Amino acid sequence: MTSQTPAGAVGLLDGRPLADGGVSVFDRGFLYGDGVFEVLRTYRGQPWRLEEHLGRLALAARRVGIPVPISSARWIAEVHAVLAVRPGDADSVLRLALTRGAGPPGIDPSSASVPTRLTLATPLPTPSPDLYRRGLRAALTTVDRATPRAGMLSLAGVKSSNYQLHILALRDARGRGFDDALLLSSDGTLIESTGANVFLVADGRLRTPSLESGALDGITRAEVLSIASEAGVSATCERLGPADLWSADEVFLTSSVREIVPVVQVDEHEVGGATPGPVTRRLHAAYRARTPLAGADLPWE
Repeated sequence: MTSQTPAGAVGLLDGRPLADGGVSVFDRGFLYGDGVFEVLRTYRGQPWRLEEHLGRLALAARRVGIPVPISSARWIAEVHAVLAVRPGDADSVLRLALTRGAGPPGIDPSSASVPTRLTLATPLPTPSPDLYRRGLRAALTTVDRATPRAGMLSLAGVKSSNYQLHILALRDARGRGFDDALLLSSDGTLIESTGANVFLVADGRLRTPSLESGALDGITRAEVLSIASEAGVSATCERLGPADLWSADEVFLTSSVREIVPVVQVDEHEVGGATPGPVTRRLHAAYRARTPLAGADLPWE
């Protein structure tokens, strides 16, 4: 661990404490972003939807051809071992990462044969009530991630360690005075935000980009769709574009760490009178009711 390690961060690298050694400079995750990862949070010290996240990690690893070196049961045990070092009353953000491993420089993936895995816990940031009370302002940014040329492979739906497009999109949005960016494919199809899935509410109906649009199959996204189904709210997964955002009554983002965050402006267009909407609030309350924090104050209360 270095002086740049966040306070309270603990973890295991290939099953060993981080203090016992670092990642090789020849690791392909470091050199090329050749890896996959998952991020989730804990509630009252317990990981939320851990098995679902590990399942999605395994699917992503299979798509990029990285073998998962341990069983899910063993990785779950490592997660709990890491969390046992964190204060029991302090919630955490968990990052589970897998790279192709170290090998001679060069893009040939066969140069690495032993994957590197990381289980990392850092303190959960205290959510700003203003984030939920006033909502986010988002800029639209076009990327080519989800619509490759015919015949080319796509990373759409894979939580790849190579997050350069998302980083640059967020950097551009912040530079223009926005809080986040919503990603569009080159044909104008809405994909997701830089770190979350996106939902629209229009005429009482819930709409979200389909997985075919390139959206990540988000764990929180699935939870919200399940809540909508139970509540009798019509929900569709479909192709959406900028016009759908601009005409929506409400827009919100979903992620494991931040749960449900309202969006009140897209580019120069206000959404729903520039205030978080009632459906967003209701869904957030229903989501929280499914977690171990049921009954606790919501971030915007």
